Amino acid sequence: MVVLPVVVLFAWHPFFSLGFTALVAVLVTIGLYEYYAIVRAREISPETIGGILSGAAVALSGATGDPGLTSLLLYWGVLLVASLHIVRGQHSVAGLASSAFGVFYVGWLGAHLLLLHNEGARGPGLVTVLLVGVILTDTGAYLIGSLIGRHKMAPKVSPNKTWEGAVGGLVCTLVGMSVIYGIHAVLEQHVLPDWTLRDYLRAGALLSVAAQIGDLAESCLKRDAGVKDSGALFPGHGGVLDRCDGFLFAAPMLYYVYSV
Repeated sequence: MVVLPVVVLFAWHPFFSLGFTALVAVLVTIGLYEYYAIVRAREISPETIGGILSGAAVALSGATGDPGLTSLLLYWGVLLVASLHIVRGQHSVAGLASSAFGVFYVGWLGAHLLLLHNEGARGPGLVTVLLVGVILTDTGAYLIGSLIGRHKMAPKVSPNKTWEGAVGGLVCTLVGMSVIYGIHAVLEQHVLPDWTLRDYLRAGALLSVAAQIGDLAESCLKRDAGVKDSGALFPGHGGVLDRCDGFLFAAPMLYYVYSV
């Protein structure tokens, strides 16, 4: 209730466009710190500073709207953390792999939030589609799963996740996409994707699946490290990764659905 209006304001108002970039940069930097803290909790020694700097640079490159530059910086970021491991005399496969994965997981995936926002006049609309897709997936999965959830989806990773909740999240997202399509149909301005209802539903389904996989992937990291939350930035909700894990996986999905 506190953060979402700020995100929407920054995404839509031209005066605050740099604010959206700054907000993503801050969240990515904190997310990287949380990720490497999870890795260290597993008694693995990652290249934390190099990983945070590289991942933040990769994410910020999304503000240019050039996915080629983002991919290039991903390469250089992985090269940097690998070099730092060599210089430090580290010879841990787990440490090297964890360091490089952080640059990709939080940095490269997170860059797509800015790539979406910089898709011309429809950028804020795409961010809105992403917000609706992920938030409704989380909300629907929680509510339906709490009410009628019986069949565990991945009990070893996240015991509370159920197949009924997953379907509930998907259905809620499809309803939300239908509403957005209706809004798009009556708006004269081209601020939302110029898709048919079928396209909106397809995008919603893909977003819902990607968001739920992202949620489970982060749960897998925490489960392996033996930690409950990635951080404590959001009281009662955990850290940045706990709140943004679905967005990290869904943002690239929406970007490539729209641009390819």
